[in-house]
Amino acid sequence: MTSLSEFVGLLAAGKRKSSLAYWLAIVAKTVTRHWGEAVVVAIAVLVWIPRFSGPIDLRYDGGVYYLLGTSLAQGHGYRISSEPGSPLALQYPPLLPAFVALHQLVLGTTNSAIVAPWLRISYAAMFIGFAVASLVLARRHLTLGFAIIAVALCLLHFETIFLSDLLFAELPFALVSVVFALVVTANPVRRPLLREAISFMLASVGFLLRTAGAALLAAWVLEALIRRRWLLSVVRGTMAAVPILGWQTYVAHVQASDEYAHPSYNYQRASYQYYNVSYTDNMRLIDPFHPELGPLTAGAFARRLVTNLPSVLAALGEGISARERDLAGLLIRTQHKLFHRAVVPGGVMFVPVFLLTALVLAGVVMLGRGGSWLMVFIIGVSVMLVWITPWPAQFTRYLMPLGPFLSIPVVLALSKIESLGRKWRATAMPTRVVVAVVLVVTFTVEAYPSIKMFRFRASTEGVTIEPPGKAPSRFFAHDSYWQAWERSVNWLGQQGSPKAIVASSAPHWLYLRTGLRAVLPPMDPDPASAKRLLETVPVSYVIIDQLEFLDISRRYALPAIENDPAGWHLVKNFDHTKVYGRW
Repeated sequence: MTSLSEFVGLLAAGKRKSSLAYWLAIVAKTVTRHWGEAVVVAIAVLVWIPRFSGPIDLRYDGGVYYLLGTSLAQGHGYRISSEPGSPLALQYPPLLPAFVALHQLVLGTTNSAIVAPWLRISYAAMFIGFAVASLVLARRHLTLGFAIIAVALCLLHFETIFLSDLLFAELPFALVSVVFALVVTANPVRRPLLREAISFMLASVGFLLRTAGAALLAAWVLEALIRRRWLLSVVRGTMAAVPILGWQTYVAHVQASDEYAHPSYNYQRASYQYYNVSYTDNMRLIDPFHPELGPLTAGAFARRLVTNLPSVLAALGEGISARERDLAGLLIRTQHKLFHRAVVPGGVMFVPVFLLTALVLAGVVMLGRGGSWLMVFIIGVSVMLVWITPWPAQFTRYLMPLGPFLSIPVVLALSKIESLGRKWRATAMPTRVVVAVVLVVTFTVEAYPSIKMFRFRASTEGVTIEPPGKAPSRFFAHDSYWQAWERSVNWLGQQGSPKAIVASSAPHWLYLRTGLRAVLPPMDPDPASAKRLLETVPVSYVIIDQLEFLDISRRYALPAIENDPAGWHLVKNFDHTKVYGRW
């Protein structure tokens, strides 16, 4: 049998006779030398092949980023054009919108039907770059085989796949974070000034992509402090303050403006209007999605930390496997197939999740003992920032950019267990079996929600409902409720007046689809007060959807409408998604 090296030699020898043989030799030689990179790139490509075509998903925050990019590209400033009055935005830092604007300027159009497919291609390229950069980072702490396992755990996670499909900041921020870690921990002797300059640039880019990017700046300073490089820590601290103070200066400028003090409608700058206010204002509420609970007090903040602690610890384990509810569903489903009943309750799945959390923490301790303090601080500061937020259901999503920083400690801990087992011949094989079982089970439970996402995307419910003449798309987390919402929006786009204003749970996506101005419903539990707030906009139509990700239209807008039958009437019903109009 011819070995791979001999095969390469034979192909190279035949390069004079055949150009194809020559290029095959080059490819084979490259793969032989960089087979680890080839494996992770192959995984990344396989994850993208089923979803490479079509537009990037502009739902949720993606619509806001796109609108802000359009505003920048058109020279209108940093404004949300879907809102009455096109208010200045101050929640999201501007780098991802600038990335969108760059695409629009290069393509010569702001039409999302043209730009969004190119954004999808850009995100696919970023995903592949993220895979390769993660492998380089993992190789600094693990052997090649274990490094590939760590990167595979990250790439195949359902949140990594899902969030790379959306115009969100998570994927570009994850890429920047890994490259930042690589640069900071590079050879400290060679070109230190250049390394510091590039590190500062990358950390600043991370912050301007995502407010949580402050973790990179903080970790950069802390890394110098723990190494007792006092002058360097002062310099880094001074530099780190520049992007943070720059953004906060802009936020303060907007908040001090007459436009902010006199919004286009009464609740446009209410603290619960999470797209129209700063994170600080939004997080001053006990629960931004239940503003009636009131402002955050010291006691309420302490309770938040206590109640969030189990969720943030679980999110560490879920960040390299799956959410506990997905694991519980898998367990129950498997039992019904095998035994036709539930023998073990799904709630026990918190045990493997917290075991994985323990492995993460053990690996982090090993990183610290090995002197990899930057990794430790990036993880620690990021987790602290997530811990103080009021959105425990989003913790796994918020930790997605930490994918490599979580999977590397887990695999490091497992590799340490395996190496300790090899010291005693009697325990070598049992230890390897245990490590192998942990990895197989982890990959299995991780694959379950990811495969489920792809299957649902390929179903009839994964297809968007578009107006006549426009090709449909396929998205993750897209179901019959979204299809009913899209039918409602299509109807409004055809029947509604161009001056109509619509209240909806997805106002920015509605505007991109129809050109109609749109707002979130007021989150006021008093129907009479909510009715008055709708009139101040003034809202012409309200969509009462059945979307699962957010229920504010059902909780707040529906009681206001039902309490005012003389002012509102049902004009259209699409599979329980109702469109109400003013008389």
